[in-house]
This record gives sequence, structure tokens and C-alpha cells, in this order.
Amino acid sequence: MDLPAPQIADAFQIVLEKGEIVLEFGRAEELGPSEGVVVAVSDRVRIPLEAARRLAQTLTEALKPHLQETRRVEAMGLSPADAAHAMSAGGPRAGQRPPDRSGAQAATLLGLVGDWGAPRLYERSFQASEAELRSNRFLLTVNASDIPGDKCESALAICERMAMPDRLRDEAARNFAMAKCIHFGFEGDARNIVCKLYLERAVPADEAAAAASSGEAVLLHLAFKWSLMRAEAVTTRYMWRPFLDADGVSARLKDIYSGGNAESLAIAEAFLRLAASRADARELQFLEVEETENARRSFDLNLYNAKLQVRDADALLQRVRSRFHIRPGQFQALYDQIGAMPLGHVAGGLHRDGADFFNIYYGVVALPRFNAQMSNS
Repeated sequence: MDLPAPQIADAFQIVLEKGEIVLEFGRAEELGPSEGVVVAVSDRVRIPLEAARRLAQTLTEALKPHLQETRRVEAMGLSPADAAHAMSAGGPRAGQRPPDRSGAQAATLLGLVGDWGAPRLYERSFQASEAELRSNRFLLTVNASDIPGDKCESALAICERMAMPDRLRDEAARNFAMAKCIHFGFEGDARNIVCKLYLERAVPADEAAAAASSGEAVLLHLAFKWSLMRAEAVTTRYMWRPFLDADGVSARLKDIYSGGNAESLAIAEAFLRLAASRADARELQFLEVEETENARRSFDLNLYNAKLQVRDADALLQRVRSRFHIRPGQFQALYDQIGAMPLGHVAGGLHRDGADFFNIYYGVVALPRFNAQMSNS
């Protein structure tokens, strides 16, 4: 029997899921001098935390005998000054890729929230836009009652560690009392890293009923988002339109996409029909998203009550891939890893830069437990 040819992975990512370390391996591909690098994930390995710790120790010990000789050989092609630095402990190697800053920042945020020891939800997502598939995105959700110490100060201390601008910090502090829970968000690649803090309200039943009767929207999330690599910071308002039926949601989608891409509108409405075939559309949470700093027009539709898996939306996701001209192999590598996971939200519309997009949220897990009475959002 012929064995398959061995495949070499030259890129990896480490994430935490369900109390396990997950290693994702793939091949990095240079798109061009100004376009950065994409990684097609080929394999995913889950390792219990204790086994991961032992593996890290074993790898460190196994590499020690080779590190100095590797540095010596690489330094032979460098200038004397660069060679001295390369030979020092921890010095960069010739031809080595620069450190993955987004991966390091993601690990920092995961660690800071994890240090609280509080119950939390961990939800991943990917974003599709023109010729782009960004998968290093996640949300961490914590009930306000579970935040240790002074709730506002503890949350904002993490934001400060993630370089939150003072203007956003002050605004978040003024509004923190509204939060029944908070969400830390992260997305990053070689070109940009964005951190986020969402404050989620508990909307009183009478306020929701009055809004539904009048056709108005009510504030559900107040979010603060900032870039670690660019001078960009925005405040985002997520406005809930309570208890819309399928026709009502469809009408709002048409308004959001007015003058926009017809295929994107058709895909958004198809997601709505798929979810409404499994649950009453009035049980799906429909949000409209606005930012005062720009002309963003987008939506977020919560699909959890439809109890779908990612693979249930396979045909629609292929339409998303085609709509944005994403390479089939790149998309399939991600899809193969997440197809059996719960499908959470679909978001789309026009982003703050005017670009059409879809965000797909999936695979929410509880770490180490979570209040099941809290709605996913």
C-alpha cells in the first residue's frame, strides 16, 4: 500500500477551547509585498492542558542541543554586528518570519481573562470580504456578576493592558453600570489587530414590548473598538428590534442593503429563511449596527435558537465564498474544521470602510461553565 506523501506545515496557531489546547497547522502563502500572508489550515490537533504542558517541556529540551549550532550556521551569512545579535540567546534567525504579533496579542487577552477564573463563553468567528478570509477572531463573554473585585476597574484594567485609548476608556467607565455582561472581542492578522469591549444591557420587558409595538429599536450593546496598529478607534451601537417576524427582518435587510450588492442581500435573506425554517423568526435576535464616526450600515442576526450547525449552511457559505472570490482551498480548509460546530450568528452589510462583508460566528463553548440562563449574543 502506498503511503500518502508527507506534508510539511510552516505555520501554526494555538487557541484554547473547552479547556484544551488546540493546535492548527497549515501552509503560509505570500500574496504580495502589500497584501501580507494567508494560511490554509490543513490539520487541527486537540491536546489536554496537562499533556500540552508536558509537550512544551519536551520540545524545549529536544531543541536545546541544536539551537546554538543553528545560530552559528545562520550567523555565518550576516554582518559582524548582526551575527553577534543572532548568536545571543533569543536572537532572531536569518530568514525567520517576524513574530506573529496578532497571535501573541490574542494569547495575552485570553490569558488575562482566564486569570479571573470566572465562568465565560468562548466563541470564534471568521470574516469574509473581497478576496479575504480572516479567521483569527473571537469573543469572550463574562457575566458582570462574575467579574472579580471592582467590576468596572477589573474589566478596564484588561482593556488598558490591550492599549485601549483614553477616550474610549472614559466612555466605557461612564456607561459600565448598564452591563449585565461584557464581551471582550479580538480580531487580528498581519495588517491590523483590533480589540473590543462590549457592554450588554438587560433590556426590561416593558421597554422591549414598547419598542416592538412602536417599531422602534432599543440599545442592546455599546461597544468600544480600537486598533493596535493604526490610529483607529470607534464606538459602536447595536440596536435591537424586538420580536420582528420574518417579513419584518427581511424588510430591514432590504433597507440595510439599499443600493448595495444584490447577491449579498440574497445571501442574508437565505440565512434568515434557513433559520426561520427551524425556529420562529420572532425568537431570533435581529440587531442593526451603527457608528457615529462613519457610515457603517450592517446587521447581526442571532441564530442560536434555530439550533443549526455550520454544515447546515454549507450551500450558503459556498455562496459567500464565491461572492467574495475567496480561494476554494483556503475556504475548505477552514470549513472542514468547523462544519460540525454550532452556528451562532451571521452579520453583514457595509463595514466602516464601505466594504461589503459577512461575519460567521460558531462553536461557542463554556469555560469552565456558564450561566445557561444568559442569552447568547
